[in-house]
Amino acid sequence: MNPKTKKRSLKLGASAALATGITLASRFDLAISSTLAGLKFNGKYFTLDVPTFASTLEIIGEWAPSVLAATSALIFASAGSENCKTQTGKVAARAGSFIPAMGLMAYASSKTAEYLNYSLGGIMGRMMFAAFSFAIAAILYLLVGKIPPEVKKKLFLPAAYTLAASITVLLTVSTLKTVWGRTRLRDMVDDNSLESYTPWYKPNFFAGEYSFPSGHTAHATLVLMLSKWLYGKAEKYRPAVTALGYGFIALMAFSRLAAGAHFLSDILFGFIIALGITEYFKMRYEHHSAKVVIS
Repeated sequence: MNPKTKKRSLKLGASAALATGITLASRFDLAISSTLAGLKFNGKYFTLDVPTFASTLEIIGEWAPSVLAATSALIFASAGSENCKTQTGKVAARAGSFIPAMGLMAYASSKTAEYLNYSLGGIMGRMMFAAFSFAIAAILYLLVGKIPPEVKKKLFLPAAYTLAASITVLLTVSTLKTVWGRTRLRDMVDDNSLESYTPWYKPNFFAGEYSFPSGHTAHATLVLMLSKWLYGKAEKYRPAVTALGYGFIALMAFSRLAAGAHFLSDILFGFIIALGITEYFKMRYEHHSAKVVIS
């Protein structure tokens, strides 16, 4: 089988698998998530038995895409700053990238505190939160600064397209979550009622719930952009990096079901949306990679 035929067969197989998954989800969404998340009813209250790995991956799922996006922004600004004619311009460009990097670290930190039920209230709590976010962003900034200029030139375009993909996924998924208004299983358990369950094809429209689609799964899919960060002799590792990326996505998606945070349809559509976005930006990268040169 030649490479083109093999690739076409893989795409057809993947499409069939996703279509089958969506069909199953349309009928068994609640049953699947209830089983994996250990839903129980003692006659009075609903409870979930969430495995530790699911709670751990919930936190990792916030940090991984945040660090990737922050690193992309820092490399993009650092490499791009070399085009500035003045030293002041270079410093301003690099310093400006620190703000979004810190914002991303602050977001990941706040979500971690939320998952761990740690209160950020009070002056000390907020100071610790700000200091931790600043420290992580500063570490990333310093690490990017250690990258040799010639390497940063090579990474400029991959970082730019990864950043663009990250922003597009964030805006798309956040908008759909807000519009769809689907209730999470664990929120139903908190309300001690499953009556608010709705299938994915019946949006609740701005109901203040955010189950559909899965943000963790969508943002995990961004790791597929990393294969484009490899160049020269390292390009031979692209298939391995891609395979590891799909493994990470699958693990993250499964953990969202086990956490009672999402339904099968949530993770499938989160993946499909993000895959379409990453494939588009990878295609744009390949189209422009030979044309963009940083002088």
